[in-house]
Amino acid sequence: MPKADHQPIRRARPRKPMSEVTPPVSQLRRWVNRCLLVSGLMLVSAGLYQGGSSLSSQQVEQLTVRGDAQHIDIEAIQARLAPRVAAGFLATDLTDLRHELESLPWVYRVNTRRRWPAEIEVTLVEQRPLAKWGEHGYLNHEGHYFAADRDPLYDYLPLLVGPGGSEVSLLRRYQMVADLLESTGLIVSELSLDALDQVSVHFDSGLSLLLGARDFSQRVARFKRLWAEELPAQAVAKVDLRYEHGAAVTFSDAGLAMQAVQNRGEE
Repeated sequence: MPKADHQPIRRARPRKPMSEVTPPVSQLRRWVNRCLLVSGLMLVSAGLYQGGSSLSSQQVEQLTVRGDAQHIDIEAIQARLAPRVAAGFLATDLTDLRHELESLPWVYRVNTRRRWPAEIEVTLVEQRPLAKWGEHGYLNHEGHYFAADRDPLYDYLPLLVGPGGSEVSLLRRYQMVADLLESTGLIVSELSLDALDQVSVHFDSGLSLLLGARDFSQRVARFKRLWAEELPAQAVAKVDLRYEHGAAVTFSDAGLAMQAVQNRGEE
């Protein structure tokens, strides 16, 4: 039999996975992209740093103070704030400015803001007094005390007297009395609270009203009925309503009071 041809068997070399094959062009492109990204980040960081440095050193070119103020000197406020804004446009602490100004007499509220590129604007709201408090100062529309010299412009306001902490309560009581007695023509000149929490009211006519410590609104309403129906207005000096029922009346002129009572009876 013929001998079979024996040929050597060649083994194929194992191919590298596709993931291990990186064309030189792809490697170069990736390297270039990374360089561009790093360069871009460096440029942006440098720009931000330079911009921040420029803004932080930016000085305030204009300080504007405005507001409808009768008791606040706008020019004095500007002079007071000038050293505060010398730190720079961004470095100036607007909250600190606001707190400082709100501590001044007659200043109720302050709004501050930056206006680009180099202006700081301050808007003042003045206090609106509704009553005089004690020997000095006023109560504003919220019942909060603020110290200020007496202004003749507000001499007509009622005087409220009481211990510290009773400001809001006394202002509300005053407003209640003024509302309930508006139709009588009586005008409250003073309302006070003593150490026993007893309320006294004085009117501009010279009449005094003692209301005690309880049932405040009910006693004011009882006084209104008594005043409208029975009391000779021109002769009454004091009405004491610190009783469960009824009232004690003190007359300034007994003869005038008697005559007024007789005239009312004849009617």
